[in-house]
Amino acid sequence: MFSFMKNFFGKDQTDRSIEDLKKEIQEESTINAAELKDSEVEIEEAGSATQAANSANLIHTELSLHPMWEQELDTEKKYTLRFLQAELPDMVRGLVSVTGFSMVPQPNGLVVAMFFRNSTERTVRIKNIRLAIYLDDEPFARMSVDLSDIGPIPPHTSRPWEVLFPEETYLHENFTFSRWKVVMKAGNSTHVWPSTLELDPEMEKRMTDRQKDRLERLAFSLPMIPVNTVEITGFDIGKTKEGHVVAAMLFRNGMTSEYRPDKIKVKISDAEGDVVAQGVMDTSKICVQPGNSRPWLVVFPPNVVKKPDANLRRWVLEVE
Repeated sequence: MFSFMKNFFGKDQTDRSIEDLKKEIQEESTINAAELKDSEVEIEEAGSATQAANSANLIHTELSLHPMWEQELDTEKKYTLRFLQAELPDMVRGLVSVTGFSMVPQPNGLVVAMFFRNSTERTVRIKNIRLAIYLDDEPFARMSVDLSDIGPIPPHTSRPWEVLFPEETYLHENFTFSRWKVVMKAGNSTHVWPSTLELDPEMEKRMTDRQKDRLERLAFSLPMIPVNTVEITGFDIGKTKEGHVVAAMLFRNGMTSEYRPDKIKVKISDAEGDVVAQGVMDTSKICVQPGNSRPWLVVFPPNVVKKPDANLRRWVLEVE
């Protein structure tokens, strides 16, 4: 919790004027509070008198510090946060939003300071949501984060907080950018991001740490998929001395239920469009939990390989 003070108010930040800090305030990512799921936020009940007394459509927020921040921050640091919060635009009623205002590289990742804002008439407790960093409008890092420690955010307030994006959440290593922002992914989205990686215990025993790291990076780097769909991506292929073709696939489950296919048709083609191997695979042992990704290997014996000499540096996977 107090890494915020160390990073945002650390020695490397002392020479920055308030105007410099003001320039770092990023655009806001908003979500209608009514669209948020129970697993993402808890919204307390509000009295009818409070609702009746506040009828303006635009809401001006005030700073709300976590009690321990209130206790530990000195007057100057509190003033800086109040100044930055005052520079934020008024909010449309009924929203929960996030606005980034500082991004500090660390040896283990990026520490991003942001305001979580509440323009509803009720106290909001954020639980689990997805956050992403965008550099020049392109996704750079993203992850699911438990924000239960942030505490209750009162109506019409902004609460500063800090989130560490570790290196394993990076989608690439390009740090060249002119602007950045934090995006909140929550609510009734049309797409989901199955980033949590499941590994079959037997497969995990045979994998090296390097292979596991590669799989994790793959799960984080793939784009979101439509809600209630399953996507299968081929990510590795090889041939054995005996002539088997072995392809590695990643099942990504965007449904709200388990994915348990009995059989799937798999076809492998090379860059020239020629069929290398195809067949119907028994996948009755595959079970992918909702919102998760799971790797699987398919093995084509030599007698079904149609093009043994195929160049598989570029290949296409088709699954039905």
